[in-house]
Amino acid sequence: MNKCYLASGWFSPEWLEEVENIKTVLEKHNLDYFSPKDENLCQPDDSESFQDQVFSGNIKNLHVCDWMLCNTRNKDMGSIFEAGYFHSLDKPIVYFCAGLPEGAKFNLMLAASGVAVCTSIDDLREYLSACNSAGGLFERRYGGNIE
Repeated sequence: MNKCYLASGWFSPEWLEEVENIKTVLEKHNLDYFSPKDENLCQPDDSESFQDQVFSGNIKNLHVCDWMLCNTRNKDMGSIFEAGYFHSLDKPIVYFCAGLPEGAKFNLMLAASGVAVCTSIDDLREYLSACNSAGGLFERRYGGNIE
């Protein structure tokens, strides 16, 4: 469980709070991570050359990181793109989908491409603790309803 790529939107106060909570869990487990929000922030009116620089920096870190934690809240398109790209690199993805209403369906393509799906901060904390005990990420496929 070396370096993690944290794919997550942060475009509202609720999203920002959630990504910060996720980072706190990673830090409490002494896990190194790359967060585009903290490293390669691009403003809507930034130049094309800066946009390209941010894109290239994120792609570079997708290659550098060993595993991904992808927050699927509100289906942020950038996070979903990063997850697809990461999967094509044949690297493990843990999905985080807190806020999934009872009985709601999780996407089949995400469920099948991930080693685990965590449905709350507590679930994430417990999964990462179990991974530490096991010596690495392990498969815990999503068992709920899919769409």
